[in-house]
Amino acid sequence: MQAVDQIVLNFFVNSRIEWLTFVMMVITYSGSYLIVSGVTFLSAISFYIHKHTSKIFPLFVSVIGSAATVFIIKHIFYRARPFFEAFYPETGSSFPSGHATAAMALYGFLIYAIWRHDKHHLKNPFIIFLSILIILVGVSRLYLGVHYFSDVLAGYAVGFIWILISIWLAKKKEKLVQRI
Repeated sequence: MQAVDQIVLNFFVNSRIEWLTFVMMVITYSGSYLIVSGVTFLSAISFYIHKHTSKIFPLFVSVIGSAATVFIIKHIFYRARPFFEAFYPETGSSFPSGHATAAMALYGFLIYAIWRHDKHHLKNPFIIFLSILIILVGVSRLYLGVHYFSDVLAGYAVGFIWILISIWLAKKKEKLVQRI
């Protein structure tokens, strides 16, 4: 896997263009803990306002559970980040990508929530936008040279596992609410 990681990293580093670097910096922030925390909070408020309260707890489980898992994994499997290839210095362990995990856990759960309940005419564009955003957050981490390909894949896997746990919780909660 190390060979694949290096090939992918070299591809993105050698493909850098000034204007695209700026775009990738903007995209990478949508997976940062600050933005993810804000969007999570606003999503919870929206669920409350639109009477989808059964989604609030699973949303928090997905985001907080994935963040806790990344924290634990990073401290168990300390992996040095790419150094010479990095566009800017990052601290901490490289494995798994916290940005990719957070993007998958939050935006993936929102995709589920929109797909499951929203009858709005913008349902499909929202789902497409969020799906592309998840992919682009991972690509931005590679493009900026702050993660290896396997870091991003592992981050997506952790986030996806927490989405599945959250969906299971959401369904359990919906059944409970229907009984009342």
